[in-house]
Amino acid sequence: MTRTLAVALTAAALYAHPVAGQAVRPRSGDYLFIALVSGTRATWLNPAGLGVVREASVMAEFALDRPVDGDLRLGQWTLALNSRGISLGYQRDRLPEGAAEAFRLGASLPFRGGAIGGAFTLYRGGVTDQGGDLGVTYRLARSLSVAATLRNIGRPTLRDSVAPLVGAVGLGWLPVANRVELAAEAHFAERLTASGYDATYRAGAQVSTGSRVPLALVTALDFGSNLKIDGWTVGISVGRSDRGILLVTGIPTTTSSAHLSRFSLTGVASRRPTGVLR
Repeated sequence: MTRTLAVALTAAALYAHPVAGQAVRPRSGDYLFIALVSGTRATWLNPAGLGVVREASVMAEFALDRPVDGDLRLGQWTLALNSRGISLGYQRDRLPEGAAEAFRLGASLPFRGGAIGGAFTLYRGGVTDQGGDLGVTYRLARSLSVAATLRNIGRPTLRDSVAPLVGAVGLGWLPVANRVELAAEAHFAERLTASGYDATYRAGAQVSTGSRVPLALVTALDFGSNLKIDGWTVGISVGRSDRGILLVTGIPTTTSSAHLSRFSLTGVASRRPTGVLR
């Protein structure tokens, strides 16, 4: 199993990127990571995460975008539900050229130490097309997990461009169970008009108080191929099985201050086996 996983991770590393073509990254991707995501939100990031914990859950997510040269507006909203490793999701984006929709069906199967999953997505808006994703997650140790995804299988046409085959590899570490989460990812995207690939990176952390009403500080950083910060996200999560997450995302500007480009609110309600808190 370890050798098979290593081959899968290597293959996925050849093609990856958090945002490809004109596919808009779900706002959960601003702060969650493929090696640690589970439950309904895994529908959009790593379908293997649907099988990590057998649960029933629903989520709703709303994002207000604030362009540098525009006004604050509702940029994206997302709905998803899952039960026992099968999920259904809907994402709607408001773009300058019009609305875009994505309908997503995901499923996952657990195996000893991990899970493997797949998702089918139907895109609508400008051009109607479909694509597929594959994902795997594996627990190397009690507190250490690795994951890989392969996205845009079939290279769907999204509005006026073809989305390249993409994927991601990630590492998640829980140094203090149910209190501290650390994660990092490497992303690579194939170049459709040239040889080679483009690389970007992400890292983040969640630190929880673990109190009767759990509060968690959420942070994430996006890096370009030159390791300069392309964006950051910070926020707070309130609750455990039923939780709300409020986030602010910023991007660097030519001035000394960052531009606050996005505000998002996520609500998640889940029912998990007793003792499972992640």
